[in-house]
Amino acid sequence: MAVEFEFTAGKNFHFTSAFASRFDAVVKEERVYLPDTLGDGFIQEVYPKAGISLCIHNYVLKEEFVLKRLTSSSDDILTFKFDCRTDFKSNGSENGSFFSGKNTCEVEFSTGNFFTELIIPKEIKISFLVISISRQTLLDLLHLEEGCPIEKLLKHNKSFVLHEEMNLQMQSTLKEITKIDETTRLATLLYQIKAHELIYQLFAKLISRSESKMIPVDQADADQIYLAKMLILKDLSVPPELGKLAENIGMSLTKMKQLYRQVFGDSIYNYYQTARMNEAARLLQYLSVSETGYRLGFSNLSHFARLFEKFHKVKPKRFKDDLKNERTGKVVYQSVS
Repeated sequence: MAVEFEFTAGKNFHFTSAFASRFDAVVKEERVYLPDTLGDGFIQEVYPKAGISLCIHNYVLKEEFVLKRLTSSSDDILTFKFDCRTDFKSNGSENGSFFSGKNTCEVEFSTGNFFTELIIPKEIKISFLVISISRQTLLDLLHLEEGCPIEKLLKHNKSFVLHEEMNLQMQSTLKEITKIDETTRLATLLYQIKAHELIYQLFAKLISRSESKMIPVDQADADQIYLAKMLILKDLSVPPELGKLAENIGMSLTKMKQLYRQVFGDSIYNYYQTARMNEAARLLQYLSVSETGYRLGFSNLSHFARLFEKFHKVKPKRFKDDLKNERTGKVVYQSVS
C-alpha cells in the first residue's frame, strides 16, 4: 500500500520539518534523510535569498509514495518542478518508457494554488527539484519585454500551468544541484546560481512559443488536459482521434486544442509524434529497427525511417549501430529538445 504525505504550502511552511516530524526522520546538515523503512536518500530545503526557495528530492524508495499538495488560497507563489526519474533495479539496469513516467525528465511551471498529487514509484532513482518563487521576484529576475505573452501571463493570470520536456542542459544543471553538499564552498550562492540557470534555460524555451494570448487554467482544466496527455501516451502505436479525445476528457474540441498547445507548447499531433520518436529511440536499445517500427504502429518501415531521421538527425539503423559501438553499460538515449 502506498505511503501518503499531505501538506499545504504557505508562509513559514518548511517541507523538510513537516516530513521529518511525520516520519520520524533524521535531520542533518539541513537535509532530512529518509528512514530505512521508506528508502535511501534525502530531501533538502535551501533559501538562497528572499522570495525564492529550493526543495531538493534525491532518493530511491522501497514503497510507492504519494505527495499531495493541498489547494492554497494564494496565487502569488509560483512553483517550478524539475523532475527526472530513472527505473533502477537491483542489478543496475534501467528500464521503462521515456514517456511512461519511469524514465522521464520534464518541468512543470504553475501557480501554487492548484491541488497536485505526485505518485512516486518504488525502485526509481528520483531527482527532482521544486523552486518556489514570488511573482514579483520572478518578474524582477526576468526583465521580460512589456506586453509579451509570458509577461502578461505572469502579471495577470491568477492560475496557469505550463509544461516542457527537460533538455540535456537542464538535466545536467539539475544533476549539479544534487551534488552540492556541506563540503561545497559558497554553497548557498551556488544553489542560487544554478536555480537561476534552470529558470533561464526554461524561459529560453517558453518565450519562443508562438501563442499570442494565454487563457487562465483552473483546476478542472488542468486535470482534463493532463488526462488528455495520459490518454495520448498510453498507446503510441495509435494516433489520437481528436474528437474522441475531447469527448473522453469532457472538453470541447476547440478548447482542448488551444489549452493543449498552451500547456505543452505544441499541437496534440506534434506532441504525439515527438513522444513516438523518443520511444523509438529507447526501443532501439534492445529491439531491431523493424520490430521497433511495427511496435509503434508503422506498417511502412521506410516512412518510419524517414520520420526517425527527421527527429533525431540520424537513420534508425545508424543510431542502433552507434549504440552498440559506444555502449560500455546500458545507455538511455534522450534527444536535445
